[in-house]
This record gives sequence, structure tokens and C-alpha cells, in this order.
Amino acid sequence: MNISFNWLKEFLVFDASPQEVGDILTRLGLEVEEMKHIQRFNHKVVVGKVMTSEKHPNADKLQLTTVDTGTQVLSIICGAPNCREGLLVAVAKPGVQLGDFTVDSRKIRGIQSNGILLSEKELNITDNHEGILELGTEYSLGQSLENLVENEDTIFNLEVTVNRPDALSHLGIARELAAYFRKKVKLPDVSVEEIDRPASDRITVELVNPEQGPRYVARMVEGAEVSPSPLKMRSRLHSLGQRPINNIVDITNYVQFELGHPLHAFDYHLVKDGKIIVRLAEEGEKFTTLDSQERKLKSSDLLIADPEKGIALAGVMGGENSEVQDDTTDILIEAAYFDPVTVRKTSKRLGLSTESSRRFERGADPNMAPIAAARCARLIHETGGGVILKGHVDAYHENIIEKKVRVRPSRCQHVLGISVNADITEDTLNALNIQTSRLEEDLIEATIPTFRPDLTREIDLIEEVARIVGYDNVPTAGESRVQLNFPDSPIEELLESTRATLTSIGYREVLSYGMVSGKDQQMFNNECNTFIIERPINPDMDVYRSSLLPNLLRIAEHNLNHGQSEIRIFEVGQAGGRGWLNEDEGQRIHLAIVSICNIFPESYDYTAKPYDFYSLKGDIKAIIQGMSLDSSGDFSYDEIDNLQYGISLRDVENPHICYYKAGLLDKHIAENFGIDKQVFVAEFDLELLIRNDKREIVLPGASGKFKDFSRYPAVERDLAFIVPAQIASGYIEELISESADNVLLESIILFDLYTGKPLQDGERSLAYRLTFRANDRTLTDEEISPQIENIVKAVSKLEGVSLRA
Repeated sequence: MNISFNWLKEFLVFDASPQEVGDILTRLGLEVEEMKHIQRFNHKVVVGKVMTSEKHPNADKLQLTTVDTGTQVLSIICGAPNCREGLLVAVAKPGVQLGDFTVDSRKIRGIQSNGILLSEKELNITDNHEGILELGTEYSLGQSLENLVENEDTIFNLEVTVNRPDALSHLGIARELAAYFRKKVKLPDVSVEEIDRPASDRITVELVNPEQGPRYVARMVEGAEVSPSPLKMRSRLHSLGQRPINNIVDITNYVQFELGHPLHAFDYHLVKDGKIIVRLAEEGEKFTTLDSQERKLKSSDLLIADPEKGIALAGVMGGENSEVQDDTTDILIEAAYFDPVTVRKTSKRLGLSTESSRRFERGADPNMAPIAAARCARLIHETGGGVILKGHVDAYHENIIEKKVRVRPSRCQHVLGISVNADITEDTLNALNIQTSRLEEDLIEATIPTFRPDLTREIDLIEEVARIVGYDNVPTAGESRVQLNFPDSPIEELLESTRATLTSIGYREVLSYGMVSGKDQQMFNNECNTFIIERPINPDMDVYRSSLLPNLLRIAEHNLNHGQSEIRIFEVGQAGGRGWLNEDEGQRIHLAIVSICNIFPESYDYTAKPYDFYSLKGDIKAIIQGMSLDSSGDFSYDEIDNLQYGISLRDVENPHICYYKAGLLDKHIAENFGIDKQVFVAEFDLELLIRNDKREIVLPGASGKFKDFSRYPAVERDLAFIVPAQIASGYIEELISESADNVLLESIILFDLYTGKPLQDGERSLAYRLTFRANDRTLTDEEISPQIENIVKAVSKLEGVSLRA
């Protein structure tokens, strides 16, 4: 939001410099991102009149003119196409300084020229340089332009947060400064001279959908002339980044920047029967906005219409079929209040953000509408003449009343950590135009003005006190009585430990967009069901990702193509929709890893060992242990979806719940992503591991904390079983774990698998190394032997299983 320093001084009397005002606004929470000094080149520039104008004998595009400046007549050569007799112009005489350029007398094509006729750009009033500045008949010969337009100004570029729509105007910023300086704001003159004929004779307003358009104020000006705006208005609009058009359009923009309320001006004769209808658009209804773009509307879009057609997209942009033209004489002024959510949805869906929509979608002041309409009518009368019809038409469905919020000074003092009594609280709120009444010694009722929709709770008013009293007066966290340190949530703890684990074993974290290519998502998993982005910023970002892996594969492809041979990357981020890992369409935090590398790089004494499936299992085990989980649970080795082979972990009671999937990516899918190497991938649904209500990790085997190392030696025992081929090793390991004392049994490792003679067909030998250890003593054979006997009995009960050794 751009704010003019000079304009602020019309609302408020203060002595602070622009730099001081910038510092004050930043302390008030309205961060000044940039301060731009503007210098206009109007010093000693005067109004002159072109008495004669004839073609230069030695140049086709130049004219010889005589210009009367009120005190002397000058001969000046001019090349502007609009130079003509009788025109009032801006004249710079010899010796006048225009920025770094000094005007002098010189010969042009053999003829002396004694000055310059200036354009708006040369004066630094606007960017218009198509011709010299044309002044109206209200100016007099010899009049200094320093009296017509400000010589210099400072523009503040403010970062206004979305909850402060009141700060999107000079009036709003002036209110903030007034609260700081404890002064009163002077409002612009909104008085109007009206004729006896009421506006209701020519205008009617109907609210068909009052929930979306609660208030519509209309005023009428007849017989106005469309012309250029006054120099001061044009220069101010230009300094704020707005292109001047004509007095009618410029005034609606000027009042918007001044009072913060968007306005629109219609050519009255292009509005059928002078009837305004505020209604929702028909589904698929087509409407052409002022930018000449035909737009297809939805039934959720609010439209301003007459009995035959739509004439404006409410709160966003007017229509091409009712805009003010050069020959327009009768003006219908719109000053309305529209539902913020309705305007926001329309603006975002159409990708059409305007100064008007920025204010309406944040929450305009419904009670400013009649004031802004009167101010607009007054300025149109001043600049374009005509007459203002009496009163205005005000269609108001239901009065939006001021809210009441109660605040306790004691609570304010407790939160801020400074001495704030009831008198200070009331005085501060009153300075912000928030009226108060003392209900009890420690209870104040505040009446919130409608231009502050962000104030709804006691804590909001406490923040207002802090802003005005000064954040620099609030003690630091070490001195405050408010607890500012809170423990991390379970998911934050999980993410922190996961990142630390992966980086410690050689992975690098990457970040990618949540909006991705739908083709990539389908190519990775053709059964995914993604959320569609209705208006993607580009065709390759048309869906919301259901899996993190397609993006990681594209990143891997990019790095491989740029000479990187060792790829070990991971990403933590949100995914939504039904995808490779999820069977529902919830949005949760995922972890994904991609490995295309060697376990050990090649050296002089050994060859490189490529990353393989067992390396992936080791990484998954490290991730699980890094999450403070004792074990990874039981997992399946079945071939999964788009993997050549892999593992997954599902919930025992609810098999549709999958904690993670991992394995070697299908060769054809890897090739579709431009990768001709083996690609190992894994993806976790991290939020399935968290039960937020109990602040705990829920995957079986979760310890919730790290364990200390035992100082005592381990005891190892080897057991080998003859097992039918159809019995999985994981099932044997589960029986061993259940049969032994889990406090003493530290690990189970399958170290040998044998098939062949003397075993029968369909049999295999599985050998396990069992490690026992205690934290407080050295274990004895008397303690280990019963454990081994229990294990052998439990495993031998399986059909076809026997102890081999």
C-alpha cells in the first residue's frame, strides 16, 4: 500500500519528518518497506498562452510559437503534436532548472528558441509524454505551477497485513498517527450542494441476494463534463502507482485511496431504466469486464446488473458495457458493501486482483459507503460541473452494528508485563476511535467501530494497547510473566528426529512444490486420485501431489543429467488425495527418500559396491530407530504396486492403513522419468505414527525415548531350524521374540539360509543368532538356558519345523 506524506498532513497536523513518520508506522505494526522521495520539476514554471503557432520553415514536425507568460512574450519552438493557438501551457523560461537540466536560449534549425513548453512527464507529474500539458481555462497567465501541484513528496510503501483493511487508505493511516500523537483526525469535506429533485426519481436498487451484497448506496450527478483531472489529483494518483484516465474515473480512485472505500461510476444512460439489481450470476453467464476480457461466471459470483444485463462484477471490476465515455454527462455513483468471502472467491478464481477487490475481500467499512459517495459527488461537481440530485438511494438489508468486546485491564497488564491500569487502557482505546464504558473497576466494554473488523476478542484489544503504548516498552521474554516456551508437538519431534537421522546417514533434504504435474503423478501410480488445481499457475502444476516421490524422481533426473552420480535425497512435506500410500483422501505429512548411488565409492583397493535392497532396509531401520522406535514391526516382502520388489508395513488390525512402502522402483517407471539406473524409493505416512490427543507415537514398538547403552557383555546363542519353504522367516522371528524375555533379548539376526542335500525338497534351514544382554548385570547360563528352551518349544510346535542344531 502506497501512502503520500503530503496527503497525510491534510488529515492531521504534526511536525514529524517523513523519516520519523516511517519509524512510527513501523513501530505501530505497519511495516514501511520503502520510502521514495518524489521531486516534481515545477519550480519557477509558469502558465503561458500560445498566441501564435506556425510551421517551422526548416523542419516538418516543429512549430514556431509565441507564448504570453503574463509578463513577457517569448518565441519558443515546440515539437508537440497538440501545440496550437489559444492553448494554456506550462512554460519553463531560460534559466529554469528541470532536474539535472537547465533551460537555455538556443537556435533550433536556425531559429532562436527562448524556453520550453513542457509535458507532464517533463514536469514529473505523470508518465504522459505524448504532448505538452494542456491547462484548463481556470488557470491564469503567469500563475506559478508550484501553487497548482506539490513540488515534492515522500511515498511510504507499507506492508499491510490481511487483517487490517482499515490501513489501506490515507484516512486509516492518519487514524493510526492520530492515536500515536493523541490528536484528532480532520475528515475531508463531504458536504454537497444538491438540487431539489431526489436521486430516487432516477435510481432504484434491488438486493436479490442480500447475504452476498448487504448494502448498496447510489448517488446521481447530472450534466457533468468528462475532462482531465486537476494537476494535483493526477500527480497524486501517479505517485501512488495509479494511471490517471479522466476526472470521473480518477475521482473514484482518489476517494478510494483517501477514505479506503471502493467506488464505481456508471454512465447512467447505459443502465437500463436506472435500475440496479444486486444478484448472483447465472451458472456459465458471460460478462465482459473493463479490461475487454470476456469471463465465464459461476453461480457463486455476485453481479451488479440492470433488468437486461450484467454491468459490473461486484467488488472486483466494472463492465465494458456501462463505463464512462468522453461524451458521458450523467453519472451514477456506486458505493456498496459486499461480502468479503464472495469477493475473495471470485477474485481468486478469475485471477483478477484489483485495488477494489483487495479492500472488499479483507472487509470494507459498511458505514463508509454513504460518506464516500457524497465525497465522490462533491469532487465530480468541482471538476466537471453538473448538479447533484438530492440524497442517495440506500438499499440496506440489515444494519451491520458495532460489536461490543469486554477487556480487563488486569489481564492486559498480566499479558504485557507492564503497568496498565483502567485509565490507560481506556485512553489508549479511545485514541483509536474505540469508544469505551467502565462496567466495573476491572472491566471495560469497548464498542468496536465497523472499520475495524479484526477486533473480535479481548486479546485483540490488548494487542492494540501494546501497539500504541509501544512494543519497545513491553519487557523481553525473560522478564515477562507469560510462558513463551512450549514443548514441541509430537509431529514436530518426529520430524526433527527424522531429519537428523537421514542427514547423519548421508541423505540431503530437498524442497519441492506441493502443486505438481498430474502426468507425473499418474505415471508413478496410475491409480492415484489427486486434487485438481482449477487455475494452475502453469500446465505442469495442475494437481496437488498425492505422493512426494514423483517430484523427487524429477529432481534425481535433473541431477543425473548434470553429472551427479551419487543421489541420496529426501523430502518431508504434505500430500493429499488418494495415492500410492493412502487409500483415503486425507492430507497428511509424508516422508519420501530416493537412492541412486554406491554404498562405498570405488577406491584403489576395492571396487564400488552399489546401493541395493538390503541397503534400503538398513536405511529404513535407521529411520525407525531415529524415531525412537524399538523395531520396525512386521513387514511384508510381497511385490507392491509399481515396485519390482519391496516391503511394506501395515496395521495388523486395519490392513488398509499403511505406514510405509519401500523397494526397487519398476524399471519402466524409472525410464519414464528419464532414469536408466536402479532407483530405490520409500515413502512414510508420518502422521499415522502420531496420536495427537495422547501426545505419543502409536506404531507398535515405540519406546518414546532413547535407551542407554549397557556396560555389560552380551551372550550369543545360535539356533538353526529346518523349516518348510512356505513359512516366512519373519514369522519365525516373531515366535522367537514372543517366547523370550524381551527385556533380555536384544536382537535376532538371520545369518544363514541353506537348501539342498541332505534336506528334502521344499525344506530349508534357517539359522538365527540371538543376542541377550542385561543393563544391570552379566547374564549367566542359568538365565539364558530357560530362554532357549522356551524358544525351541514354541518354534517346534509349527507343523514341519524341527530343531537342526
